[in-house]
Amino acid sequence: MRTPRLFMRALEFVLETVALLARGGRSLQRSGLRAAFILIALPIAGCVGMQVPAPPVQPFQPFATFIAGVKAAQPVAFVGQPGFAVQSAAAFAEMKAHLLELYSGVTARNSFVGPDRQIVDCIPIDQQPGLRPPGRPRAELSRDVPQSAAAAPEVRGDADLSGRRLSEDITLKSGQRDGLGNEIFCQTGTIPMQRLTLERMATYRNLAAFLSKNDGEKDPNRPGDDSDHYYARGVQFVDNLGGDSWLNLWSPTVNAGQMSLSQQWFVSGEGDAKQTIEGGWQVMPSKWKTDNAALFIYHTTKGYADKSGCYNIECSGFVQIANNIYLGRGFTNYSSIDGDQWGFNLQWKRHTDGNWWLFYKGPGNYIAVGYFPSSMYGTGGLATKATKIAFGGEDTGKPSALEMGSGRKASENWQKAAYQNMIFYIDTNTTSQWANLDKYESNPDCYTADVHNIFGNWGTYIFFGGPKCK
Repeated sequence: MRTPRLFMRALEFVLETVALLARGGRSLQRSGLRAAFILIALPIAGCVGMQVPAPPVQPFQPFATFIAGVKAAQPVAFVGQPGFAVQSAAAFAEMKAHLLELYSGVTARNSFVGPDRQIVDCIPIDQQPGLRPPGRPRAELSRDVPQSAAAAPEVRGDADLSGRRLSEDITLKSGQRDGLGNEIFCQTGTIPMQRLTLERMATYRNLAAFLSKNDGEKDPNRPGDDSDHYYARGVQFVDNLGGDSWLNLWSPTVNAGQMSLSQQWFVSGEGDAKQTIEGGWQVMPSKWKTDNAALFIYHTTKGYADKSGCYNIECSGFVQIANNIYLGRGFTNYSSIDGDQWGFNLQWKRHTDGNWWLFYKGPGNYIAVGYFPSSMYGTGGLATKATKIAFGGEDTGKPSALEMGSGRKASENWQKAAYQNMIFYIDTNTTSQWANLDKYESNPDCYTADVHNIFGNWGTYIFFGGPKCK
């Protein structure tokens, strides 16, 4: 007789709770009665068919206990230990110092296990790392939020396709609770920040590797066979103040230590002068601790040089204002071959004060998530504008790469290949214009792109992807 999957989830949660209690701490001891009830109730719940929340990807700790653990951590527990790649005691010390600086002066109003099993802390908005840039005066929070840009005028045609296209809602809702009874919501005046731990960081060889996106956004004219990065995307060189697209959502399979993504690039400069603003979804189990795609943003201020950028809020850069979305979050729904197609809109828009704002749109209105401050780009190109836009997929693998997009090539089209549509940019007069993309395939035998410029009621769109390379 096969053990019911729900019962196995309940058992897994019980084991996580046992581990949590074993690690102890005064706050956990005070919660002993509640934990004991959970231990008794969950197996019963599995038998009777109640819905059981999945356990967190790491043992839940109150925020103060977590910080105390970081301060007490020693390299001997990480360097040379199974499951960790940090290369030396010095590299570990640098990671630890970065983490303590990231959380310097930070408190948490509450913490919870998110729907994607990640631990999230609700921190006061004025304590976030983006307002504490290293070596520069503390920044003031901007509440001057621009209006999100509307799409360019619609061009009617025959791009209507059968099948459902659904928008993914990742907003936190007041009143929902995790398996430990914590509210899965951050109140006004706080922001949700996915907890960054030494255990996650130490799976990289050093701090620079953890913060990097490897060789990141490559020159479209550079041969694809000199890199373990592969691209299938559309590119346009045009002065712009941001742009928008609807990103079809998938969870491709990747090799260990590798990644696959669908994203937007807004770029200025080349070489060391290259600066980027990026965002989309990414599958990278080594970073997000899940095999599913997660929402991400990335930036570099100096050509992807060491420590010139980072993901999300993992360094002092992005400033968040939204209290109902957290970066790094996994999604609830993913597209399926010949089935429903899920996705979401992302928009970047440079405001008149020079800040680059991020908007997320699910089934409702655009939500202003936060911004990259103009001061972060110094005298670089993105202090005033971007000069290139790109939309599509990227994959990594050494010596080989696996799926990009849905794992199907662009020619397989709707309900099979991944896509982005309604692609437009904001010109320097702040007017929305349909993108006019040139196809770029770094390795066309592996991953392909199919670009349609200003076509039908999909606007400009691109199918892209493939099953593997090398």
